[in-house]
Amino acid sequence: MAEIELPVIVTAIANSEFEGFVAGTLFAQGWSVIYRALDVEGLKGFLQEQSIQLKNIVLIYSPDLPDISPQHVTEWQGKLRNVIGFSSEFKAGENFIGIHPLPKDATELVSVIRGSVRAPLLRTRQNSTSQKKRSHVIAIGGSSTNSGCTTLAMNLAMELSVLNRPTLLLDADVQRPSIAALLGLRKLDEGDSWKTIAPHLSAAELTQERVRNLSEFMNTAQAEFDFVIIDLGSIEEIGDSLTDRRWAASIIHWSCDNAEEIWFLGKVDFLSTYRMDVLVKEFAKVSLRAKVSVVLNMKGPGRKGSDEEGVFLATIAPLKPVRIYTLPRDIKGTSKALKDRATLIEAEERGILRKSIAKIAGEIVH
Repeated sequence: MAEIELPVIVTAIANSEFEGFVAGTLFAQGWSVIYRALDVEGLKGFLQEQSIQLKNIVLIYSPDLPDISPQHVTEWQGKLRNVIGFSSEFKAGENFIGIHPLPKDATELVSVIRGSVRAPLLRTRQNSTSQKKRSHVIAIGGSSTNSGCTTLAMNLAMELSVLNRPTLLLDADVQRPSIAALLGLRKLDEGDSWKTIAPHLSAAELTQERVRNLSEFMNTAQAEFDFVIIDLGSIEEIGDSLTDRRWAASIIHWSCDNAEEIWFLGKVDFLSTYRMDVLVKEFAKVSLRAKVSVVLNMKGPGRKGSDEEGVFLATIAPLKPVRIYTLPRDIKGTSKALKDRATLIEAEERGILRKSIAKIAGEIVH
């Protein structure tokens, strides 16, 4: 695992509702929740991987965790920065050290934890890696499925590589990985690292095995590439993703804390605009370090397209994006690329969509 220098949070709570409340509240307040144990064995394995970084971990647990014992808690108290327990009124909690009653609200939860740790655990940018980070990370997420994230991610990565900038394309849509299929690549999800697929361009697919060492994987990538382009897929329920305990949510957590930019991609039709509105409201509940840009995909021509764009821009205004990009509708170019299992520069070099993405790549580089 990557070196952890600042205090970070690990939860070990079986009750999913209470655990979600704890993780969600702390994330919204600026803490980094790096692991969410489902049982004692999983927690032991994670802590064993941390070795010398244990003193930076604050463990929040409950006696309802399967197989947990007072002896475990005593052992962890001697190794971790702090161990904080919460329990409802049942006998199992009586033998555990340092148990607090369940907090009534977020304010009480934060107060207990700050008081126990005796220092505010505000999340700041972590530069504590032995490898020098050189890359600019852009994570691309859609307001709904089929919004065009993968098309944009693949072609933006290709255009950056054509500009002689070493680039990694990471398929992080763990529910529906598609980059390997769309580009005719084999075994993209195998091995410990990425595969070179073109001059200055490499690709990898996020798997459960890679998530176990996600920080180390990303730190190595950031040291080797100028750009890392992450295809997150649909993030229409970003609020749930940021409090999700499953491994599939790990890359969204990482991107919110570590990416330089997150791009929200949406289309101009009524349903897509509605879903973007939902995403904007979910986003308002969390605080991200990454700068936010918005991409309007498949903009229509003429007055109708302008009217649709106006509605879309009004919807995303609360995000206060640093940049707003627009991409034209290009059925011919995307259809040919899909048929050829290639990027746009290979399949339809003179297409309007390819030119638009190439222009964006040029702006990013310069």
